Amino acid sequence: MSKGMKKAAFLLLVLCTFFLCAAGMAESMHEEIRNPAFDLEVNVGYDGMMTYGKLMPVWIRIRNFGDDLEGILGVNAYVSQREYDRYEMEISVPAGSQREFMLPVTVYARQDLFTAELVRDGEVLCAANGTPHTVVNPSAMLIGMLSTRPRNLNNLNIDRDNDALARYEIWKTVALTEDSFPEDAQMLKSFGMLVMDDIDPASLSRKQQEALDEWLKSGRILLCGGGANAGRMIAYFGGYTGLKLEGITTSDSVTDGLQKLMNRATSGKKIPVSIAEYSGADPLVRDEEGHGLIYQASVGRGRIYTAAFETGDPRLNSESLMHYFWQQLLVNMDQDLYTAAMYAESYGEGSGTVNLGYEMPVRARSFLNTGLIIVAGMLVFCCVFWWILKKKDLRQWMWAVFPAVSILAAVGILLLSSGSETNRPMAVISENLVQNASGTVQSYKSITASVPSYGRHSYSLAGETLQLNSYNYVDYDEYEEDVKRREPDRLRTCYTAGGENTLTAESGYAWDMINLTAVSESGIHGSIGGTIWMEEDGLHGEVINGTDLNLSEGYVITSYGFAFVPALAPGDKAEVTLVRKTFAKPDNPEYEEGGMYTGGPGLYSVIYAATGSGKRESGLSEEQQQEKSLEGDMINGATDALYAGQNKWSYGASQAAVFSYSARLTDAAVPELTVDGKLVEQRRGIAMLTAEIPFAAVGRTGVVFRSPGMDMPVRVETEGSSLLPTDEEVPNTKQQYFHTLTDNPTFCFTLEGLDGVRITSLTVQMESYYEGEARVYALNAENRVWEEIGINGPVKDPERYLDPEGRLYLQFRSDSMNLYADITTPLISLEGRLEHAEN
Repeated sequence: MSKGMKKAAFLLLVLCTFFLCAAGMAESMHEEIRNPAFDLEVNVGYDGMMTYGKLMPVWIRIRNFGDDLEGILGVNAYVSQREYDRYEMEISVPAGSQREFMLPVTVYARQDLFTAELVRDGEVLCAANGTPHTVVNPSAMLIGMLSTRPRNLNNLNIDRDNDALARYEIWKTVALTEDSFPEDAQMLKSFGMLVMDDIDPASLSRKQQEALDEWLKSGRILLCGGGANAGRMIAYFGGYTGLKLEGITTSDSVTDGLQKLMNRATSGKKIPVSIAEYSGADPLVRDEEGHGLIYQASVGRGRIYTAAFETGDPRLNSESLMHYFWQQLLVNMDQDLYTAAMYAESYGEGSGTVNLGYEMPVRARSFLNTGLIIVAGMLVFCCVFWWILKKKDLRQWMWAVFPAVSILAAVGILLLSSGSETNRPMAVISENLVQNASGTVQSYKSITASVPSYGRHSYSLAGETLQLNSYNYVDYDEYEEDVKRREPDRLRTCYTAGGENTLTAESGYAWDMINLTAVSESGIHGSIGGTIWMEEDGLHGEVINGTDLNLSEGYVITSYGFAFVPALAPGDKAEVTLVRKTFAKPDNPEYEEGGMYTGGPGLYSVIYAATGSGKRESGLSEEQQQEKSLEGDMINGATDALYAGQNKWSYGASQAAVFSYSARLTDAAVPELTVDGKLVEQRRGIAMLTAEIPFAAVGRTGVVFRSPGMDMPVRVETEGSSLLPTDEEVPNTKQQYFHTLTDNPTFCFTLEGLDGVRITSLTVQMESYYEGEARVYALNAENRVWEEIGINGPVKDPERYLDPEGRLYLQFRSDSMNLYADITTPLISLEGRLEHAEN
């Protein structure tokens, strides 16, 4: 055999060995390891049900037949076809005992087998596998059921085979027990809705009750059953709803009442059902005998629907109406809240990226000048030593001059660098404090950390739960069952809980920047107060610093313009005014401080103008320029969070519905980040507080103003050639933001609270793009005929289009032959004055 062939054979052997090792590594991911001293039992998800993209529990029961055990319990979860995350927990199991642990895991790619490992001092003592019984479509809304008879609630399941409303939505019920009900609000947020049927909520632990309270107030939906179990439900939820139980009776017209609420027919069967009689609120609907059937109550951003009947009543649920009743109810009564709960993951709920802090790079101090001085010194030393050796006639030692000087220089550089910041971890931490309308303040932290060495490093932030800020791949493919899938063999991140919550991530090279996020409740005391209202000359506002924080100069920001606010110490108050103005250059609109402009580019252009984002200013360092740019990004993100909190998802509402105040904290402590167990001393921070300021629809002198986005329409059906509205709502679909013009879409605005108001201005607002595509008509309330009005301009005699109930009907048509022409959901602005108000 020639040398070339031997080399080729050797290379082939090396490659085969490499691939065999890689294959062995992949196969070993699910290798079970038995140990006579321990027994592991793994159960995945809720009663064997799991899904992708949401926090799901993996339950591990450990039986210890040996000595006391302290170690690490770990589970691997796939992130993509190549990477996996590891979730770990520090545990202890006394000798001769049995303990059960739960690790919350998020899976982002199809994984049919989960392996739990028991590790001590780096050695895997025992490993066991678990398999989910059911894998749910990741786009489904999970509905948690706390009931002793979950099968009776199976009518809540919706899939492609029984989608009665043709909304292309999926509901999946999940049976919960007092043991499996989450104690963590983040885990509970995997559920868009909960159903409480016949289990006393007071029997839940304190942590479970706190998680339920936080979950509900964050904008979720709870269905509360009644009937024979009404007493235990109202005893717990009465503090939320204000309802009181007056007695129990029987009704055989429940389906008739529900049919009336839904405008849909039932079989007509009379089913005697036990119902509860409540007081304390008016019901949404009653049966034929006047008994209330469904009650609605707001709790924070969430909602409780209390039924007088048992939600799990098998006779009632046998009716076809009950298969889609709750879905239809939420579409009719709570469309925006339902959309927010249904598609929470799509809107990035809970994301720490509202900070946009990754745009603040970590910068080590430059030692180029010091290095140049050392190099120049080496040259000088070489020349001096060479001259001395020549004078002393010791030329035979000249060869040693350069190595000796190099060694001395290296020692000097080592001593210099060992005590400098270039040898220590550094971090930039931006914290966005966002206060919603209820006064609750949420903290969103974004961390950019950098370590001077490559390899694996662990991070923790004062006990908070860190997340890696990176793209997560979700595998939706459920049909390629015959395709053998590759097991990921590259660890991306390791999350450790149980002691100090840590996140371990790989740095590919020295000074590799790692982007992390953390979301938590803020610990600040007090809240920002104030109000904004309209007067004849423009918008007026009052901001009160009710916190214990010192705030720098800030901004009041609206979609109409902005105003500067002076620095506020605790207890200080400031007043601002945005005077009505027109743009100096309508073709190139620019917002000036203290001006109120209509018809401008919108909210985000106002933020850009207020903060000067992207504009370089003389006298500012590079770091100051970066912070100024980040300031605008943080206000953008905070505004998005406030808008999402209003549960208004229709297109365009964000351009005007939020009035806010933003300012930087002048003396905020930089959160303590640790890397590999040591505090990062070289860290820089920026913290901002953004608060939603309530808007008063009626000003202090009686001026009435309603901004676009305050009033949201519903789309209704029409009939006959007249296209007059029937008030029956059009079933909503995922394409709710856009409406095809060939359908002559018709919308109804319900403008409550306008009694005694003389309307002086009404405008239908849409993007200017649609002005040439659509014609808009308003329904004359008295003559019941459609009259054409304009888009983005004042409506003549607006009061004739409001009926006695304050309803305004708009219809959009097109003369275009384009069958695909559409419009977005319209918005309106309205101005007026109370007829008997004092000027």
